[in-house]
This record gives sequence, structure tokens and C-alpha cells, in this order.
Amino acid sequence: MADYVPTYVLRNSTDTADIYTIPFVTDDNSPQDNGNYIEKKGLRGQGSVIIPGTSIAPWDLSLRFILQGANYEAVIALMDSLQTTIVKNTPYILKIGRTAVTTQAYNVKRILPFAFESGRRVRIQRVGLIFRVHSWA
Repeated sequence: MADYVPTYVLRNSTDTADIYTIPFVTDDNSPQDNGNYIEKKGLRGQGSVIIPGTSIAPWDLSLRFILQGANYEAVIALMDSLQTTIVKNTPYILKIGRTAVTTQAYNVKRILPFAFESGRRVRIQRVGLIFRVHSWA
């Protein structure tokens, strides 16, 4: 039996259409448990009291992946397409396949530019992408 490879699919904010399937993901810092809390520290004593919150704090989901093309021009076309497809400050739903039948969905926005590692770009381009999770409701 073949090993399961997780999928990374970016969907529109209404979860009705695929926008982009992120290829060849090599690094992913999800999931994270980022619950809000309030910490009260004593003025003279040691320690503190933690009061759990009911909301979830926003956090940055980092992905590193590889674009592959037949030649330099194909890789540049993929880079250009990526920048016009995943638009800054646009709400999306990122669905990450956890198993063959389950996914984890995150409400995300891209707020930073893509990080394209320098190189010759003959057939591949390494890309860094950061989404802000819980950045829209």
C-alpha cells in the first residue's frame, strides 16, 4: 500500500470552488493550538493565574513548496500565475488533507509577499508562503 501524501487545496471563502492546489509541499507548521488567555501576575508574589479565553488567537501558517516546470520560461509562468491566483488580503479556506478521508480547514489570508529563493530557476523554484490563520470569520 502506498504512503498517504497530504493535499493542500486553497478554496474560495464560500468553500464552493478550488482556487489552487499547492504542489510538492516540503514544510508545514500546522496544526497549532492558539487559544487566547489572560494572565494575572501578582505584584509581590511569585507565579500567576491563567484565565482561559473562549476565542482562538490568529497565527501564521508557513508553507514551503516547489514549483516545477519544463524550462526557465515555464517556471517563470508558474511564479507569475501563483501571484495572480493567490491574491493578498483575500479570504480563502485552506484545506489540508490529514488522512485519506479527513481534512483540516483554516480561514486564511495571504498578507505577505511570496518568498522565492534565489536560484537559476531552470526547472524548479522553491517558494515560501505565509498565511494568516483566523484572519476573517
